[in-house]
Amino acid sequence: MFHENQLVFLEDSFSSKNEVIHHLTHRENSAVRDADQYERDVLEREASFATYTIDGVAMPHAKSEGVSTPFVAFARLKTPVRWGTEEGEDARMVFLIGVPKVGSTADNNLHLKILAALSKKLIHDEFRAQLSTANSTKDIYALLQEIEGAF
Repeated sequence: MFHENQLVFLEDSFSSKNEVIHHLTHRENSAVRDADQYERDVLEREASFATYTIDGVAMPHAKSEGVSTPFVAFARLKTPVRWGTEEGEDARMVFLIGVPKVGSTADNNLHLKILAALSKKLIHDEFRAQLSTANSTKDIYALLQEIEGAF
């Protein structure tokens, strides 16, 4: 589900979560067959309920016909971006989750399993701190491998 090439440190500054979502949905990703469709689905989901979670973490996601296989991408932002609806809900770390819209009933709940597994790990201050201070994508990948088995 996690691929090392989908873990990025974004050096650009973004003025909005929509800019971050556009950037992440349009990165090179073999799991995405239609980036524009996937972006629309993520933005639609985001418009219905902001995906800011806890202490600087956002988890935008969508089931989309633009996604061919499930994936989770991770980005650590150079400058936090306002994500939630409340003051101070600024994201520094973003987990972008993509799941195909079509498939079996089990597949229909996959995004919920991914969200639950990530949330279980992200409630721990130490884990969030490790993600915040990791110096390389290799270090972040090793941390995220701890979650992989829970999907």
